[in-house]
Amino acid sequence: MFSRTLDTRHWTNVQNIAAQLAKGGKKPAIYVHTWELYDKSFAFPRVRRYQMVQENLDMLEHFQDNLNTNLSNNQHMANFLRVANTVKDNLNTKYHDGEFDDPALHDPKKEKKLEVWTRETEAPKETPEKA
Repeated sequence: MFSRTLDTRHWTNVQNIAAQLAKGGKKPAIYVHTWELYDKSFAFPRVRRYQMVQENLDMLEHFQDNLNTNLSNNQHMANFLRVANTVKDNLNTKYHDGEFDDPALHDPKKEKKLEVWTRETEAPKETPEKA
């Protein structure tokens, strides 16, 4: 969700989950994939080839790659967030008539109607195992 929304709360959650998994002996592969989401968010392939779009996505890809090389670097994170939010604003401003579909506006779990457990809802009931 961090790659979609650029909300740092989601990044904090990722780090907390990764720390818990590391305690259990598992090292998760974590990376930011905002560029990939934005690259696929154009309704028409021709719009993706426009110079303004290419310049913005190239800049986003550069800062995303820097961040993915060292996820613990706060300066890389700050630079990525600054550029990603600028690119997001640029694309939403220029292509607001359906050419660009902002990934932040979609939650794939809700769209696929997957059951998501939260503290507000009751935990899923476990079915007894058959012997």
